[in-house]
Amino acid sequence: MIKKFLLIALAGVLAVATPLVGYIVWAINPFNVPAIFKRNYPEAFEKAPLSYISPFIKIY
Repeated sequence: MIKKFLLIALAGVLAVATPLVGYIVWAINPFNVPAIFKRNYPEAFEKAPLSYISPFIKIY
């Protein structure tokens, strides 16, 4: 009985946590971090070697 309750509770927590984590990742958009860094700190961005930045990431 307790085992069944724990499985149902875990399923409920996962059903709520998965979309929440997905939304947070979508809102933060980690692939846009270099563009944010360039916009906020252009002089530091020019000093950093571009080889550290993946060519697949768009820098606006």
